[in-house]
Amino acid sequence: MECFEAGILTTDDTGGLEIKFGDAEIMVKLVQMIADREGFGDILANGSAKAAAKLGKGSEFLITCKGSEAPAHMPQLKRSLALIYAVNPFGADHESSEHDIASEEPTFDIFQERQQVLGLVEPQPVRSLGAGKINFARKTQQFYSFLDSVGLCMFAWGSAWQLYGPQQAVDLVQAVTGWDVTIEDLLTVGERRINMMRAFNAREGLDRADDALPVKFFKPLSGGPSDGLALSREEFENALDEYYLQSGWNNDGLPARQTLERLGLDWVAEKMNI
Repeated sequence: MECFEAGILTTDDTGGLEIKFGDAEIMVKLVQMIADREGFGDILANGSAKAAAKLGKGSEFLITCKGSEAPAHMPQLKRSLALIYAVNPFGADHESSEHDIASEEPTFDIFQERQQVLGLVEPQPVRSLGAGKINFARKTQQFYSFLDSVGLCMFAWGSAWQLYGPQQAVDLVQAVTGWDVTIEDLLTVGERRINMMRAFNAREGLDRADDALPVKFFKPLSGGPSDGLALSREEFENALDEYYLQSGWNNDGLPARQTLERLGLDWVAEKMNI
């Protein structure tokens, strides 16, 4: 719709459809066409990134990371999500880490008990993307990766104020397995999964260049309480450097051999020839 209203797409591209904002009827029609892979819907069915590539235009309007459309959570406001959207092995995802509100100064006290279980004890400035906020993003990403590994829902077991929290996850694993696990053990499970996915991506040719954000995220928002907010490329690149450093990865985002060995993934290092 944005491309059509900007004149980048025309009825010649869409098979005669006028795709305009506010037209509910055309939106429903397009959904059905996508499901049926009919006409212009067939082009859209593989996602906006592949559609732009096939059409040869419109990429400046994409909001995708690694080909995945970004969720409805604005990284211009929630700075740590900007980082996670980019570095996440399978693209932009709002359920791969905890959101900034759980770490920031005005609201930290509400979430403090659960954040401390993860070793997160210092509140962070609002809309920061410094080392402390990156540590928060990385630690909660590891915890959510653990939840994915054992099939626990983040909405019930998250590290903010959901039904259960990190300590209850430790208690559950101990009760089910009889193992004397700690929160550090569970975080290691999540970290191991993330590193294996990163190694897989590296094998397939992905590197730092793919840990990228769409152009639109670096442009100021317009209107409402978030008016004027935007990411800067400098803060984003600095955040990537810090995240790689904290994760034990090289400057291209590839896990170092020492990191893989620490995680018991020597065989991955061998396969990667590192």
